[in-house]
Amino acid sequence: MPKPVQTKLHKKVRKLILNAISTFDMILPKDKVLIWISGWKDSMLLAKMLAELRDYSHLDFEIKWVHIHREFVNQTVNFEQFLPFFKELWIEVEIFPMKIPEGSKLSEWLNMSCQRCSYARRITLFKLCEQRWFNKIALWHHMDDAVTTLFMNLINNRNWSLMPPINRMKKWDLVIIRPMSFVREIDIIHLVKKENIPFLSWTCPIWDKSRRKDIWELVKLIEEKEEKSIENIYFGAVKEFIKWYKDKNRITD
Repeated sequence: MPKPVQTKLHKKVRKLILNAISTFDMILPKDKVLIWISGWKDSMLLAKMLAELRDYSHLDFEIKWVHIHREFVNQTVNFEQFLPFFKELWIEVEIFPMKIPEGSKLSEWLNMSCQRCSYARRITLFKLCEQRWFNKIALWHHMDDAVTTLFMNLINNRNWSLMPPINRMKKWDLVIIRPMSFVREIDIIHLVKKENIPFLSWTCPIWDKSRRKDIWELVKLIEEKEEKSIENIYFGAVKEFIKWYKDKNRITD
């Protein structure tokens, strides 16, 4: 890709991504990484940043960009509008349909949830990796996503469980990585705007009625009352995860 302009904010986000990658050895030499681009701001930025790291960093890895078209979502998503943007960055994106088996609960939209949608999408990604011999999947969740998930697990399940920055999948022989785990959403919003990165508006039909939105609003309210609370909560939780991961290098399903 053409060499990007290194603004102060760009350098900050790049450094945080590299820090997360280094902390958990997310990308190793000769890795083959698949990244799913939803079209939302977070995935569009990660797509660009990983292309930059591939071409202008010490990391030696192969990357494939894909968009999973969720046919069961009753909305029109014009992802093709972004192809000229990716072409400028020398990024080739393949588009794959995600079809739900007949008779599946996922085919009934009223029974849809964030968890079921995520599960269906990941199975599609896992199968693509299996077919193309990719060993890692890069997802675009950021620190705010991780803290929201932490609160959901704590409030709903009495479980202090963090959205892991890296997750080894035993069944599929894959590793899920989240290179933007140390990045705040507000920095993503500002950088996307500053660099004129196009993105889709929110397209989830059940977001407004979802439990995740309720918890997300609670997290934002806490931050309004207590500055730096999101960073403190996240790094307090991730410190325990780092110890657990480094000591055991465990595999989770």
